[in-house]
Amino acid sequence: MIDTLIELIKFVGGLGGLASASFLIYDRVVRYRPTAFLFPAEYKTNIRFKNVAAETIIIDKITVKPPLLFVRRANDLKPTNTERAEAWYSSKDPDADRIFVIIKPMEERTFMLSGVSADFDHAPADQVFTIKCRWRNTRKPFPIARHVKIKTTARDVRELRDASLANKV
Repeated sequence: MIDTLIELIKFVGGLGGLASASFLIYDRVVRYRPTAFLFPAEYKTNIRFKNVAAETIIIDKITVKPPLLFVRRANDLKPTNTERAEAWYSSKDPDADRIFVIIKPMEERTFMLSGVSADFDHAPADQVFTIKCRWRNTRKPFPIARHVKIKTTARDVRELRDASLANKV
């Protein structure tokens, strides 16, 4: 009888430990992950990042595969005039394509998606694009990289842009 009671206490304690460990992993990896989504605005397709955490986050890498799209003006370390000049004049700066976006607690930031020349316009409508954003918080370094992904198609990006051009949204 005592052995059964001791084993029951061990079992319940083990379940409690598993539940606590599961919540800790969820809390650190998934809970305060920023959201990212596409929407039409200002005659273009835009990507919006929303910080749902109560601390500042940094997005330091945005990759698009296949590389027919890119995110414009996503570097908070450059002044606006420098970005405008780089749009007109080629740059020898090795950090020209660097991504560094700071999002304050509970705020959101919007960036324009641009197609690379005519390659995007001639991509098949069912071409799948994966936009992957690496982010980190400013409080404490995390041992693994955390990402937010958006999967979309060329048709969706074009239709969002066209809806914006038609002033329907």
